[in-house]
Amino acid sequence: MSIERILIPTDFSETAELAVAHGAYMAQLFNAKIFLLHSIQYPAYALLPEEPTYMQQVIPLDEDKIEQQLNQAADEIVKKYKVELSCLTLSGRPASSIAEAVNENNIDVIIMGTHGTSGFDEFFIGSNTNRVVTTVDCPVLSVQKLAQKVGFRNIILPIDNELHSRQKVNNAIELANAYKSTVHILGLLEDDEDESDEKKLALRLGTVKDALEHARVPFSCTLRRGQNPAVEAMKYSDEMKGDLILVMRGHESTVGRAFLGPFAEQLVNHSKIPVMSIKPEDTTIEVFDDTTGGTGVII
Repeated sequence: MSIERILIPTDFSETAELAVAHGAYMAQLFNAKIFLLHSIQYPAYALLPEEPTYMQQVIPLDEDKIEQQLNQAADEIVKKYKVELSCLTLSGRPASSIAEAVNENNIDVIIMGTHGTSGFDEFFIGSNTNRVVTTVDCPVLSVQKLAQKVGFRNIILPIDNELHSRQKVNNAIELANAYKSTVHILGLLEDDEDESDEKKLALRLGTVKDALEHARVPFSCTLRRGQNPAVEAMKYSDEMKGDLILVMRGHESTVGRAFLGPFAEQLVNHSKIPVMSIKPEDTTIEVFDDTTGGTGVII
């Protein structure tokens, strides 16, 4: 994972400003450029109650004012954080605008608030978060309004017996090196998994520990059982004073399509700390070695 270009969607809300703070700090660490995006949704219309066959515009947009507000925000960010920044304004639904910005600007990571105001309400919560993280190929870092602390000293790395679970190990290593973090490996078993599942997970955890040792990243490792893995991950994060959780999006190899998945969805919607959602590589069989933690290749 190479971070050179960071996209931060903004609706000028308090949570968006928090995403900016996280993004600016990341830009400083990786010497990356920020792309500040505002999505313009044209204009809203409503049926007239007395004449339902007619429409009236209910939210007129002042594009010049929006541009001025975006440029002002950009100037403040550059002045405060001393980072390179470009402004983007795109029209359309936010998820589509973000996907377009990612493709046109070769974005490496998106950092976004999970709650917003005005036009971004619909995007930042519920199924629309699923829509954006499954549309783009790059990692998406979602920031809740409670995530006031900037920087990641303790990275939570959940690992289970799913096929793609370990693909995020290299992401954890690169972030840990940049942020001077400790990685806390959390092996997760559900209550109905048996002894053979536990042995399989132990082998997976062994390759993860080997990868972190090889990269000289400090780490801890523990194993937990529970009915709901996402709840266990959040409990563990609280115990370890976690600053970031890394998750893989779900994956349907037969159709080459990613989806958020119940584990990632619960974390994105309910975690008090930032969550980075990573798209799995399109593989059917994973091959892992002791030095990389696994890249996922077809054999």
